[in-house]
Parts: sequence; C-alpha cells; structure tokens
Amino acid sequence: MGSKNSKSDENEELKKRGEEANKKSGNYEYINNENYSINLTNDVIVSLSNKDPWDDYICLNLIVKESSTSVYCVKSKITGLKRAMKTINKIVSYYSDEDEKEIINEINILRILDHPNILRIFEFYISNDSYTLVTELCQGGELFYEIKNKGPFNEEYSAYVMYQILFAINYCHKMKIIHRNLKPENIFILERDINNFPRIKIADFRSSKIFEEGEIHKDIAGSSYYIAPEVLNKNYNEKCDLWSCGVIMYILLSGRPPFEGNNDFDIIKNIKKGKYDLESKPFDKLSNSGLDLIKKLLEIEPDKRLSASEALEHSWFKENKSKELYNNIYNKNILIKMINNLKKYKRNSIIQETALAYLIHNFPQIKGVINACKLFNQIDVDSDGKINKEELYNGLKSKIKSNTLKQDIDIIFKNIDMDNNGYIEYEEFVRGAISKEYFMDNRIIKFAFRYFDKDGSGKITYDEIEEVFQNSISDKTKVSESLKKIIAEVDTNGDGIISFSEFSNIMKKMLV
Repeated sequence: MGSKNSKSDENEELKKRGEEANKKSGNYEYINNENYSINLTNDVIVSLSNKDPWDDYICLNLIVKESSTSVYCVKSKITGLKRAMKTINKIVSYYSDEDEKEIINEINILRILDHPNILRIFEFYISNDSYTLVTELCQGGELFYEIKNKGPFNEEYSAYVMYQILFAINYCHKMKIIHRNLKPENIFILERDINNFPRIKIADFRSSKIFEEGEIHKDIAGSSYYIAPEVLNKNYNEKCDLWSCGVIMYILLSGRPPFEGNNDFDIIKNIKKGKYDLESKPFDKLSNSGLDLIKKLLEIEPDKRLSASEALEHSWFKENKSKELYNNIYNKNILIKMINNLKKYKRNSIIQETALAYLIHNFPQIKGVINACKLFNQIDVDSDGKINKEELYNGLKSKIKSNTLKQDIDIIFKNIDMDNNGYIEYEEFVRGAISKEYFMDNRIIKFAFRYFDKDGSGKITYDEIEEVFQNSISDKTKVSESLKKIIAEVDTNGDGIISFSEFSNIMKKMLV
C-alpha cells in the first residue's frame, strides 16, 4: 500500500471534506456524558483503513471491469458476509485530477448518508495507486436490466419502485445533497420482497453535490435520456433529480424513454422541447393519478415541478399502497418486542454505543434492523428522518393498546433522544428498537472489536481510541481527558487498555 505521509495527507483531505459535508447536512448527533460529549456521526463509523483490503477480504469473483474501475464480489474473513469491493486504479494514463475529486466526493457523501434505499459504504482504503470502497452487494443487479429483461411493469410494481427512489431522494434533499445522475443503471436491486417486488439501492454519487437552500448550479452533470432541461440551460437546483425520477417512472411503465432520438443531440433537443407521448399504449390505460404524477414530475418549469416530499404524498402511491407494502411488519409480536426494547434501552458506555452503531451499519440485512427501519418509516409520516413525541404517540397508538402510552413515550425519549433535541433520529431509533441478541455471537463481537483494534494486536490502546474519537469530541480543550474516560468506562482492571474480554463484557451488558 502507499506511504505513511501520502495516506496522512489524503486522510486529512477526506476529514476536511467530510466535516464540511456534515456541517452542511446537519448530521450531528451528540452522546452526552457529564464530562464530555461525542459527535457520533457516520464518518466515525465509516473510517479510512490503513491496511491492505485483501487482509480483510477474500475475492470470490470479478463482477465487472471498466477502464480504471474493477468491482469484485468479496467475503469478509471474520464474518463470512459477502460485500462488493470497488477498486479505482489511480495510475492509468487517463486518470485525472477530476476523477480524484469525484471519488473523494463520493466517499464523503456516502459516509454521511444512511438510508435503507441508498447504497451503504462499510469502509474504504487508500494507497498511492488506488482507492478501494467496500459496499453492500446488490446481487439482483441493475434496475436497467430488470427493465430490459422483464419490463414494462404494471402500476403496483412501478409505484413500489418509484416510492423507494423518491423516499431516498427526499432524504438526500433534506440532507442538502443533490444526486444529479439518477438513472436505472445507477439503481441496484438488493433483494426481493415477499411479493417478489425489488428492494432497491441508489448508487453512484460521484456527480453528487452538497447544496445550500436556494442555490443555483451552472455546471452540467447527468446522462442524456435523464438530464433535466434546466441542467442543459445551466440554471438549476435539486429539482433536476425529480425530472430524472419522472423519466424513470415513464420507462418503468412503458419500457421506453419519454425523450428519444438517433443520437445525444436529438435526445437533448427533444428534452428541451419537453414534449412526450401519453396517448399510446400503455398510457391510454394508465390511471388518472399515474398520468398526473408523470406530468408533475416532467414539468418543464422547475418551480412548478413537485418536490420529492410532495411526490411521496401523491395519490398514486396511496392508491397502490406503496408505503404500506414497503414498510409492512408481518408479525405483531416483533412489533411489541421492538416497542419494549425502546422503553428498556440504556447506554452503558461510549464504546458500547459506538460498537452497536458500527454493527447496525455493517449488518443492514439482519431482520431486526430491517424491521426497526420499517417501524421507523411507519411513524415518520413526513419522511424527514426524525420523529417527535407527537409522531411517536400517533404512530404507536394504532398498533398497541396501552393506558400508559404517553408515559411510555416520555420514557422512550429519555432513553433514546441522547442529544435532547426533541427528536429521535433514524439511527437512534434503530439502535434502541433492535434486539441486541442479534449481535452477541462471538464472531460478531470480534468484528466490532476489530474496528477499534486498528493494528490487530488483540487489545485497544489509547492511541487507537484517539484515532477513532479525537475529531468527534466537542470540547477540544479536553480531548486527552475525555479519551481516558472513554477507556475507563470499559477498562475494569485499570491497566489503561481494553482487552477483548473487557470489550465482550461491556457488549453483553446490553442484554441486561
């Protein structure tokens, strides 16, 4: 791998860009202690690894190789879980500074995004000659091939897919991130639901951008069939993503793009005209609400076009029960267990809380995580990624019978809302709702221990705790004192280090 100085310089650049992104997105979550507070953000959980990626993973097969990029299916040596590993070669002749900026941009954006319909990054590696990203493995392939091989689709299927796309884009826009290159080639199928409908993941954030409210963008980004007319005119905002959503919806239902042409010039000319066919099959038999949503997404004037949050509330999704299908929890006992978990949840240490966040981030397909996400989405009526007491009360009163529900809500907020901002955020909720038994397997605890034990020595030292937390301590004048207290919460024999036995004990306290 690369030299120490090179890694240090690149890591500092990533940290700087990541901090800027977090500030703009508001992605700060404080875990309070009477002596210190930790900002437990995704750039703590998703960190730069200094090792060779092949120290951690076994290559199963090459998925795709294109120019400077190779994507592999790999298996973790610790957990046996399959992942996707994308490696970008930096030393090919056609690799440019712009490529470098785009890769760093994608890493930092993926680090701050945490949504069930956005491709999850687990870790990344940097050397002098390559970048390597380890992400979820979407074995269903691109939505593009799903459309090509099985499309067009009926309204229920199309609404199910479109709901997920808009759900993710609404979250991106709330986080002040504009995607700018939405298309079926950048949307992947993770798995199939009970009705065989796909659960999808949006990927490829290389062209994405963090924006300010009301900001106008001038640079052109996107792909010819899906690019919005205002992008071509170099005067656009985040609403360009909604135009792309309209194009994808049209293709799902018809199997063809709304704006065609013999070449890019013809396609772009037709996009600028904004005229498309809603008269021939299958649109002649499409529901009125389906036709209405297409028109409101492919509105040529951005100010009149629906926002993502408005599109999610459209009657087409209500008629097709898309949200209910997507978030359905089929077992009421599971629902009751999650609510009880929320009431009982308490944190013993920063190490424990960080390890739990790391495990939830790295095991998104555990049924408990999926069900906790579904419950959160049912309660989060405006899909903004956070719920207040009123939303929680309204969301639970129809699910359980309780004479003490209001008192229960107060207990849940006291236990879960650790930053005391009046909201329970998505990750806070999942950490509280999930049954901790999922993570008590010795292999899983070793996997979490490995996250802190950077050099693989079998013990967690002060230097390793500093590497994880030093940039996340709010009071910069008390970094050393705070780090020592973080260790002391777990270090039962007082030797200044954390052994695997001590780490395992603090993790198992989550079951008490």
